Amino acid sequence: MEIYLIRHTTPDIEYGTCYGFTDLDLAASFPEEAARAKQFLPVAPLEVYSSPLIRCSKLATFLFGEPFKTDARLKELNFGEWEMQRWDDLGENALQVWMNDYVHARIPGGESYEDLYQRSIAAFLEIVATGKNAAIVAHGGVIRAILSYVTNTPLEKSFDIRVEYGRVSKLLVTADKIEVAFFNQ
Repeated sequence: MEIYLIRHTTPDIEYGTCYGFTDLDLAASFPEEAARAKQFLPVAPLEVYSSPLIRCSKLATFLFGEPFKTDARLKELNFGEWEMQRWDDLGENALQVWMNDYVHARIPGGESYEDLYQRSIAAFLEIVATGKNAAIVAHGGVIRAILSYVTNTPLEKSFDIRVEYGRVSKLLVTADKIEVAFFNQ
């Protein structure tokens, strides 16, 4: 079984803005970035799962057409009260408290990275259980969580896994293991 993890392309938002659950569109570079991602995908049909947010569903439509399945568990981290604020405006103390334990610390009105991990892995394991070749179009946090799970990387070290906009990673699933075939192509 093959599973392709595809991060959405560059969002249309000013650099330095905190966003996660916010439903943003994609930057003008979308067609070029999406076409680049498409070259790393097989021609054979895949079961397609996407975050319901437009930055993922738009890419899923471009790459695979419709219909495809959306799953709210594939959404990015919920930044709660921090959504759409500039990182610089959050205040050093608030940001530092979160950075000291971003795995477990919940953002006010939002969630922790552990929360995102639990929901993302639950969705991922359901997809694996189908036994069908699949594509997951999602966000950096979700893909990082899945790659952390597959590679047995502790969540505290998972931000060392860089997941670039519009990049594709491929997982191979056998009866006894899941391994990364290629990463961030």
